Amino acid sequence: MVRQTTQEVLRLENVTKSFGNVQALNGVSLAVGDGEVVALLGDNGAGKSTLIKAISGLHGVDSGDIYIGGKKAEIRSARDAMNLGIETIHQDSSLAVDLSIARNLFLGREPVRASFLGPLAPLDLAQLKRQASELLKRVGIKKNLDADAPIRALSGGERQSIAISRAMHFFAKIIILDEPTNNLGVEETHGVLNFIREVRDAGHTVIYITHNIHHVFQVADRIVIMRQGTIVADIDAADTDILEVEAIITGADRRELAAEVRRK
Repeated sequence: MVRQTTQEVLRLENVTKSFGNVQALNGVSLAVGDGEVVALLGDNGAGKSTLIKAISGLHGVDSGDIYIGGKKAEIRSARDAMNLGIETIHQDSSLAVDLSIARNLFLGREPVRASFLGPLAPLDLAQLKRQASELLKRVGIKKNLDADAPIRALSGGERQSIAISRAMHFFAKIIILDEPTNNLGVEETHGVLNFIREVRDAGHTVIYITHNIHHVFQVADRIVIMRQGTIVADIDAADTDILEVEAIITGADRRELAAEVRRK
């Protein structure tokens, strides 16, 4: 049964997806509400990546329905998802590292001069840089970054901040973050987690995929756990703890996990 949410922005009903003989998603149903941070957890092979790729248009589904804002959606490509207000930020793959911060913030949506020329219209570089600098300040990036600097010159945390800023600026209703703190230092990780809170407070919905359960309890409102292509738990973060979540992910007995922790 799908959990009921207020002001629902995303709903999946009985979504299935197979790759040959492998059933990656098996009748997945999920509802996500407006302004929620929903952590999506599970071991490798649980179906998390396939699920977010279905939502973000990278995989078509075999059966089942996806609804955005209560309306059935046809998501056949990443562009379809973006047009529906869904932005997916993958670790190290959401930015063009050889382009500037400004170009990345507006990639595919850059301001142009002589727009009547269509695809041949030249970029308005001055406006691009000005808008990029204003955006960096507005979304709370405190470091004084040069909008002309290439992405490859930034740290991992700064790159994630740029990608999240782009999603916020273009009014993405649903922001999917796939392992956003992997390979980041402590300070950068705190920065990304703070950004997630700010995104939620600004009215966006976040689906947060991670293996770090400690981070989940710092930002998530709900925890959805997958195993073998199905959702096995959908619980409020305030109503559970790390041991219970680990037990559900692995299928282990909570008491055995507690005893193992004590032995350590």
